[in-house]
Amino acid sequence: MKPLDKHRKILREIADLAFSYGYENSGIDFFEIQNLDEIPLEKRKKFIHSCHKGYKLAQEKLLDEILYYQDLETNKKPNLKDARRARDKELEEKILNDLKIIEHRLYTLSHLADGIAWQLIGGQIHIAKRFFLQEKGKKRLVESNIQHSIEVAEEINKEPDNFALISDLTNFVQIGDLLVVSKGSFGIMELKQGKVNEQIAGFLENLEQEEQEDDKIIIPDSFDKNTAKQVKRVVRQKKRTIQVTNLIKNDEGIDPVTGEKLKINTPVFETEYYHHELEKLHLRFIDRIWSYDVIEGCIHIGMYRDKGLLMAPIALEQIINKDTDNYLMIDWMSIVSNVSEPIFAKPLDPNFIIDVLSGKVKVIFGINFDAVIDLFNKLGLQSEWLPEKETMKFKQNHSNQVLFELNKRAIVMRSQNQEMYFGGGLISKIIYDNIKPSSLAVTMLNIKQ
Repeated sequence: MKPLDKHRKILREIADLAFSYGYENSGIDFFEIQNLDEIPLEKRKKFIHSCHKGYKLAQEKLLDEILYYQDLETNKKPNLKDARRARDKELEEKILNDLKIIEHRLYTLSHLADGIAWQLIGGQIHIAKRFFLQEKGKKRLVESNIQHSIEVAEEINKEPDNFALISDLTNFVQIGDLLVVSKGSFGIMELKQGKVNEQIAGFLENLEQEEQEDDKIIIPDSFDKNTAKQVKRVVRQKKRTIQVTNLIKNDEGIDPVTGEKLKINTPVFETEYYHHELEKLHLRFIDRIWSYDVIEGCIHIGMYRDKGLLMAPIALEQIINKDTDNYLMIDWMSIVSNVSEPIFAKPLDPNFIIDVLSGKVKVIFGINFDAVIDLFNKLGLQSEWLPEKETMKFKQNHSNQVLFELNKRAIVMRSQNQEMYFGGGLISKIIYDNIKPSSLAVTMLNIKQ
C-alpha cells in the first residue's frame, strides 16, 4: 500500500487539477467567477476549456488510483480468510486495518470525483440527490463496462467544450454511465455493449414505436431468463433517467427513489453559512493541538491534530453531555459517503481539506438538539419534542418518511398551519453543508404550501 505521505500528495495533485487548474491556466481570478456571464466570451471560453482539461487530467489519475486500491482490496480479502483459518489474530487485525484504510481511501478518491460532478451540475443539491438511488455498495470498475466508458469518455473529451465524467468513479451519481456536460448543459448517458444489449435495445425501440407503456411490457418467450431480467433492469434504468431529466428541467416531477411527486422549492432568503468560523478554528492550530467553538449556541465543533487526535472521540462529548442527553456526535470525515456539498466546494484552505480527508486533522461536530429547539422557538418556528407514543404512531402512519429520532422521540416544527418533522436532511444541511440553523429556521418559516 502507498505510504500516507504519497497518498496525500496524490490527493493534492488530483484536487489541484480538478479545482484549481481552470483558474491557473486561464488568467481568471476566483472572484470573477461569481459573475461569469459578464466576462468577455473569449476569456470565458478559455476558462471553461481550462476547467475541462483539468477535469480530464484529474479523471485519468482517479481511474489509476481507484483501480489500484480496488485491486489491492481484492487481493487482501482471501488473505483475511487464511488468517482466520489459521487463527492468527495478529495477522487478522493487520489485514482488517489495511482493508479499513483502503476503504477510507476509496471513498476519499470518489469524493474527489463527487467534487467534479458537483461543479458540472452547478452545485444544485436537489439534482445530486436525484442522481443518488440509495443503492448500497460500490461497483468494482473491472466488473463494470469501464473500458467502454473510458473509450467513449475520451472520444467526447476530445472536444474542449465537452467533458464526460465516468459515473462509477463517484459516490453519488448512480444513474447512467457518464455525466456529460456540453456547451453549458449536462445530461446522463447510458452505454450498452454486446449482442444481448443490442437485442434488448432493438426490442425496446420497437415498443416505443408501438407506443407501449413500460409497465405493460410483455417479454417474448424467445428471451432466456437472464435476458428477461436484463430487459427489466434496462427499462427501470431508462425510467429513472427520464424522471431525473424531468426533475432537472422542470424542478418538479417523479422522485426516482420513492416514486412520489416532488417539487423543488427555491429558497426565498439567502442562505447563511458558517465556513468562516471553520476557517478561524483552523487558524488557531498554529500554536495548539486542538481548537473549539460553538455556532449559535447549539452546534459544537472540535478540531484536533497530532497528540490532540487522542482527544477527538471523547473531549467534545464530555462538554455537551453536561448540558443535555439529547445530542448527536458526527465525525466530519463521514462527508465522503454523504450526498451533500463536497468538501472541495467549500471556501476553505486546500491544505486543511487534504488534512481532514487524510486523517491528519479530525473535525468532530456535536448537535445539542434542546438548544436547536430553543433557537427555533426564539425565531418564531414553534418546535418541540414529540412524546414517545406520538413518535411511534407517526412512524407507523408514515413509514415512507425518513424521521430523525433521539431517545425514541422526534422533533416536530410548526409554521403557517404546517407540521414539519426533523429529518436526516436537516442534519446534513447543518453538518455537511455548514448552513447555520437560524438560516434553516427562517427558510422553513417561509415555505409556501
